[in-house]
Amino acid sequence: MTNVNQTNRVGNLFGTPYGAGYGDFGYDVALKPGYIIKARNNFFVVEAKEPLTVDLYFTDNLVITVSSNVVNGGADGTPLLRYGANSVSAILGPSGGLAAGTVAGPILSPDFDSGYIKFDDLEPSFGHLYHLAPCLPFQPKYIDGTGEFLMPSSPASTGLPSNGGVPIGFNLDHDGTNPVGEVSAKLYVKHPVGAPYGVLDEAPEGDSGSAAVGSLLGVNGFVDSSISPIGNPNWNHALWIEHGENNLPAFRMVNDSEEYLMDSRLRLVGFKYSISELSMAQLNDLQSKGRVTFAVINPQGIPTSSSLSGPFMK
Repeated sequence: MTNVNQTNRVGNLFGTPYGAGYGDFGYDVALKPGYIIKARNNFFVVEAKEPLTVDLYFTDNLVITVSSNVVNGGADGTPLLRYGANSVSAILGPSGGLAAGTVAGPILSPDFDSGYIKFDDLEPSFGHLYHLAPCLPFQPKYIDGTGEFLMPSSPASTGLPSNGGVPIGFNLDHDGTNPVGEVSAKLYVKHPVGAPYGVLDEAPEGDSGSAAVGSLLGVNGFVDSSISPIGNPNWNHALWIEHGENNLPAFRMVNDSEEYLMDSRLRLVGFKYSISELSMAQLNDLQSKGRVTFAVINPQGIPTSSSLSGPFMK
């Protein structure tokens, strides 16, 4: 693999589930050349459109031991063996030469939390506008013949979490193992940076508060594979990204599934537009020829509780 960014990660690990697709490919939400939009009290005309798909990878540090370039143990390596030693080794060392110790790779451990990360390369050029929907891959979940989605306690190396084991994952060694669902990471968004997106006003950072006053437990305002899966993006969660670093989103990937997640991607699917601002003279000229129809977009989203202001708050 000659791409520097490809040397420590695999690409499309599981692919798209059979029969899945992008539906109408976003045609119902896409702007078309000639459309007029209003953003920040300014009017723009869409001059051109291109489809855009971007994969962002999150990396975790995993402790493994190795024998003949194959994972054979370690704090993370032992529970990873149930996902397939050769497969895990290929993911952690796609270019070969896997070494023991702490390895950075695209497998997310059960306690992974990336914190909020801003990807500077997502900034469009001046005169361009992105409309991107976040999508997440899923991972199958199994139970064994006794109905346990956690492994039996013997042997200890493949036991319950209390005995050093992990949930069943891809382990199909037990008779009667059945798929029961899927797991994925959870994605939290701030857009633009510093402004929580799609959250409860009383808990913008997911703070549980005091249970004595009835606060909700857990973090809120996330996207997972059941909400917006790869292969079927949910346009309700799409983001408008403008030129300028202050307009970039920040993403936080959290794995609270108790599984090691083999695919750490965040896929952004949507469109790139070339837009040109209309002067008042141009707008007045259009209005003189008839009613001007335009779409209103809000790259800033809904203001958070801390930034709300105005007479209605007094």
